Parts: sequence; C-alpha cells; structure tokens
Amino acid sequence: MVRKLLFLALLANGMAHAASFTARLDKPAITLGEPVSLTLESKGLSLDNLDITPITSHFYVAARTLSRGTDTETLVLTLYPRGSGVLSVPSLQVNALRTAVLALKVTDGSEAVSRVTASWSLTPASPLVNQPTRLTLSICDDGSLQWQRPGLPTATGRLLRALGEEEGEGTRGDESCTLHQFHWSLIATQSGPASLAIPMIDANRFGQRLRFPGPVAAYQARALPAWLPGATPPVEPQVRAESLPSRWPVNRPLNWRFQVTGGYSVEGLKSLLELQLRDTPELGIYPPLIEAVALDDPASPLSRYDVTLFFQPRKRGLLNLPVLRLPWYDTTRGQLANIELKAMPLTVFDTRWKEMVQIVGGATGVLLLGGLVWQVRRMTRWRLARRRGLHRIRQATTVDALALAVRQFSLSGLSTASSLGDWASRCKQENLACDVAGAIDQLEQQQFGQAAFTLAALQQTFVQVLARVRPRSSI
Repeated sequence: MVRKLLFLALLANGMAHAASFTARLDKPAITLGEPVSLTLESKGLSLDNLDITPITSHFYVAARTLSRGTDTETLVLTLYPRGSGVLSVPSLQVNALRTAVLALKVTDGSEAVSRVTASWSLTPASPLVNQPTRLTLSICDDGSLQWQRPGLPTATGRLLRALGEEEGEGTRGDESCTLHQFHWSLIATQSGPASLAIPMIDANRFGQRLRFPGPVAAYQARALPAWLPGATPPVEPQVRAESLPSRWPVNRPLNWRFQVTGGYSVEGLKSLLELQLRDTPELGIYPPLIEAVALDDPASPLSRYDVTLFFQPRKRGLLNLPVLRLPWYDTTRGQLANIELKAMPLTVFDTRWKEMVQIVGGATGVLLLGGLVWQVRRMTRWRLARRRGLHRIRQATTVDALALAVRQFSLSGLSTASSLGDWASRCKQENLACDVAGAIDQLEQQQFGQAAFTLAALQQTFVQVLARVRPRSSI
C-alpha cells in the first residue's frame, strides 16, 4: 500500500513538471491604435475554456486563433490598447498554472501613426424627451487616416438614426488638425441620465487596420409634462399637403399625400394618425403609408416623412375628409399646440349616372347622325332625279317628245303621268315652287297648232321653272 501511494505521488510530480503555460508579446512597445499579438502556449493543458476577461479591462480583443499540436496548444490574441502609458497584460490561469504579468509601453502618437483625439457632442446638450437631438462624434488626426462610421449600440430609452458626415479643418488645443465628424439623430424616449459608449473606432492607414479607444457620451434627458400624449415632440412640425380634386367617383380609392417635417418617429406618427382616422359608412379608411425622406441638410436631426392616406368614398354627395391634428409641445409657452391639416370638401358622384348620360348622349348622337345621313341621301336622290328630268327635257327633239319628258319628270321617282294636267297637279302637291301652269298652256297650244313657239323656247321655259322645284318634306 505504501508503495502504491509513493508511486502515485511520483507520477503526479512528473506530470506537473511536464505541463507548462507561458505568455509572450510580439513587441514590447507600440503606438496607440496599433495591434499587438499575445501568444499563449500550453503543454499538457487545454486552452478551450481559458478566461481572458482580465485582459479586456486594458485591451480590446479583436481576434483569437487557436492551433493544436501533438501535446501542445497555441492561442494567439490580437489586442488593441484602450489607453496610452505602460499597460500590464495580467496573469492568466489554467488549472494550477499561471502566466507571468507582461508590460507593454503604449505611446500616444508617433511618426508612423498620428495622435488621435475623439469626443462626443450633443446639440442641445440637455434635450427634452422626444426632442430630436444631433449627436456628433468628432475625431482629430493629421489627415492620414481613413475613418469608418462606428456602429452605435442599441438600448432602451433612445432612438438613433445615422445622418451625414463631414471632413474639414479643425483645432486641437494650439495645433491644427483634420476634423472628421459623424452625425446621428438621437431622440431620448425616457427621462433621466444616460450614456452611450463605443468600444473602439476603426481607421485605415495605407491598408493597415488601426483601432482607437472610443469616448463615452453622457447626457441628461429632461422630462416632458406628464399630461402630454406619448408621441408628442417638443418641435413644431412643418406640413406640406397636395391638393385633392373637387370631384371624385363613389367607391373608387383616393390617395391623399402630404409631407411632415419635425420630430416624429415612424411609429409615433402612425399612432397619431390611426387615432384620428376611423372607418365610417360614408368613408372607408385604410392604414397610412409612411416613407422616410432625406432632408436637404444631412446633419439635421429632424425627420421627414412622405405620408399617403388611402380613402374610399362610399356615398354620393358632399364629403368632408377628417381634419388631422399633429400635436407638439410649445416649450416657450409651456402648452400643447396643434398643426391642423384640412382638405377641401369633396363632391362624390355616382359613375352610373355619368355612364347613363354618356349612353343617352351616344344614342342621341347616333340617331342624329343617322337622320343626317338619311337626309343627305334623300336630298342627293331628288337632286339627281331633277337633273335627269331636266336633261330629258333638253334632249327632246319634238313637241311630243317634250310633252313626254315633262310627264316623266318626278323628284320622287313616280311613273309617267297620264296627261300634262295630272302631272301639273301632282307636281304642285309634292313639290314647292312648281308654278308650271303657264308653261303647260304654251306646250298645249303648240301641240294643237294654236301658237307659234319654238321648241327651244318651250324647253327653256320648262327648264327655268323646274330647276327651282324641291320636295315639300325637305325643309
């Protein structure tokens, strides 16, 4: 038994001597913003569950790479310092083994890497709840660095929206610098103290990735009066609406568009509109469409939205659309104010009446057109008949032939009259301006040898009289 215990003690002692855990830095000094590699090597130990939390107080861990050999493991951590000076890499522990404490000298600026300063600013510095505020991150360097907009952490009690960015000349104490500014819109939704921090700010210098410690923004949000509606901003909105038509068909969807610039959020503006819009028997109302629009000033913290309201008039008559009120808190007077958006009354008409009028008008037009065509055809027909009759009268070569041509003359295509008297009676009944009595007498006297009229004179008399006749129903 004693031998077994002695053997186990010697075995444990040998294993303890065989295991090892060491740490080393790839360089003893760097400039703030540059990375440093911390290599952790173990023999006979697993680094899967190594706790590196003690390192994060002074360093930002950007990457970690673990490799394994036969009985060794190597963990490489890429670290960025959170400050300048002599920083300590704390001791890390695996089982009973610990690494040594390492020292790293970090200088603030060098010939290779510019000295960088960063700060937050809030305009206004102490905002009211629901007041759009411009949050600005200002970074000063020598102009050799290219900066990336940092992502801001989300948190309850505030709304963040990225705005534009600027670059220009600035000052840092007594020295000039290149000033980079990134802007956000910040709306505090809860009163009280709050802070906003980003771990690191990313930059690039000739392909080298650099990271600098980020500042902390602290602010105090002032409360609004408790009696105000929840979505009421302390900013007067500006509203620009499109005009609606004065008349609109019943049951046809109608869009009303307007633009709102102020301090509303999408959710707040939507809730305000839905509270005031109610579906009624006279008017069908659908959920509004709200679309964000960029402002002319990229650094303005205000919001701008294009709002489309969808209506459907359900009854004929005069319709008044709902009056919309956009509330805001007047900080100068300490009272609630409203911007009213009112549309002109709308006359709603039934398209069936319009269609009926169109149908009746179309039918009337067809009838009139048909009557006109019939009249033109009738006029053309009797004019052609008159021309043919006059032609036969002119072509007659004897008195008897002239009498036959006169008895055949008819504007309506009637058969040959039995006598000149019958023809004269028929001509006066059917036609206007048919004064042929004198011409008939001359022709009859010539037939019986009682007068000496030439054939040409008789023809000319009938042509002059009959050229003026027309049907009675043509007027």
